[in-house]
Amino acid sequence: MNTKDLIIQELEATPEPLLNEILDFVRFLKVKQTREAIEDREDIEDSQQALIEAKEKGTISLEDFKKELGL
Repeated sequence: MNTKDLIIQELEATPEPLLNEILDFVRFLKVKQTREAIEDREDIEDSQQALIEAKEKGTISLEDFKKELGL
């Protein structure tokens, strides 16, 4: 039996009030996954932009980099 079948089996034996909470949780997980995917894509885009800038401008010193980051 696969995971989906096991979940369905559990759901069939679950009372309605608890099913509402489960539904909310599943929806929360989907939103969370979508947000994380967006953040990952933004991180990749930022990294790509940094590589482009490094190729165009060259590199900077570690001290300058730390200043840019506010460290």
